[in-house]
Amino acid sequence: MAPLVGDAAGDGDVLVARATPVGTGALAIVRLSGPAGRVLALAREMAPRIPARPQARRAYLSPFLDEEGSVADEGLVLWFASPASSTGEEVVELQAHGSPAVVELLVASAVSRGARRARPGEFTRRALANGKIDLARAEGIGLLAGAASRGEARRALGLVRGELSRKVAALREELLGVLVELEARLDFAEDVERDGETSALARIVSARAALRLLASEAGAGRAPGVVPTVVIVGAPNAGKSTLFNALLGEDRALVTELAGTTRDAVAEMFEVEGERVRLVDTAGLRETTERLERLGVEAAGRAAAGADLLLVAREAGGESPARGDLPEGVPVLVLETKADLPGERRDGELRVSARTGEGLTALRREIGARLVSCLGTGEFGGLPRQREALLSAAAALDGLGAEGPAEIAAGAVRAGLHALGEITGETATEELLDRIFSTFCVGK
Repeated sequence: MAPLVGDAAGDGDVLVARATPVGTGALAIVRLSGPAGRVLALAREMAPRIPARPQARRAYLSPFLDEEGSVADEGLVLWFASPASSTGEEVVELQAHGSPAVVELLVASAVSRGARRARPGEFTRRALANGKIDLARAEGIGLLAGAASRGEARRALGLVRGELSRKVAALREELLGVLVELEARLDFAEDVERDGETSALARIVSARAALRLLASEAGAGRAPGVVPTVVIVGAPNAGKSTLFNALLGEDRALVTELAGTTRDAVAEMFEVEGERVRLVDTAGLRETTERLERLGVEAAGRAAAGADLLLVAREAGGESPARGDLPEGVPVLVLETKADLPGERRDGELRVSARTGEGLTALRREIGARLVSCLGTGEFGGLPRQREALLSAAAALDGLGAEGPAEIAAGAVRAGLHALGEITGETATEELLDRIFSTFCVGK
């Protein structure tokens, strides 16, 4: 396999980019990375108070010069020696004030002195090429940067910390051991006992099962960025919009004492047990001849059909929609709303009051329990690409029997190893790397 290319241009140039989110803030970081000596020399032209021999990871206060040599800002500079840096190269970070105009002045200053603007994910790609991380951990960095909930951040951090990589490495070691056994059968057939063939087959069967188990673990939950949907349905004036606002913690939907206030499906994101969930408020379900309300009821039906969970709101003493009026195959959780008001109670129904807060904590827990198959629950969140590679490795080992030729078994094991190498990067092609890192933000 050709070596992984971190510097795709092949010219050993110095990269520069903003490493913090675009927008106004207290601070912004401009990062430079490249060959040892060149980065520090370029940085000293921009920040003249950096010592000729700085101490690694020590902060120095310096004015920052623009491309014309005028002072553009003043801030801190940190130098990281190669290879003890995030990219494995020499790295300098300029901590400036968070003005977009100042950041652009500093980036332009670096470019005028010989740096090149980094492409998306190029810093991480150089870290991969220099052996600081493997490909699975690199993808975890991209997920962590875009995590929108505590759960997503936790699973992405699992990838960054190498939870998947360690398990894949252990499986690769096992398959390499099997391959050694098989090649010994090929090269020294007269010296290998029959027990050796049985041992190799048993190890293949065990590895295949472990691969499928790991694929299932990596596939726990949905793909990144895809969240489950919870839809609130019920009769008009059953307290759906009030419940919707209470779960969100803000007045997002209009609420009045008049039935039929909600005329369209209203959706917002909220967190359940640290996971993002899409919550939808809908129009009351009833027969109506009023055209606008009828359109709202139809929108409610469409929203309910695409839900992962229906919250059926029933006012104390009121009736729930008939099960035949709800879409088939969608789990249902019936709630007794307005629990602070007097009314007939039904055993087994969760009682909630948006006005007093009664039952809301229990409701959130119950939603999380009902959506456990949709929400990620593992110690890391695998990407679809990684899960497919694990399943491909397992599929390569299918159909191998004790009586089969060793050549076929060895070829199958090599195919499994190749699939696993696509996860950690050993067999990743440049086309695959280009596709992966093109999804990263600039500066990452």
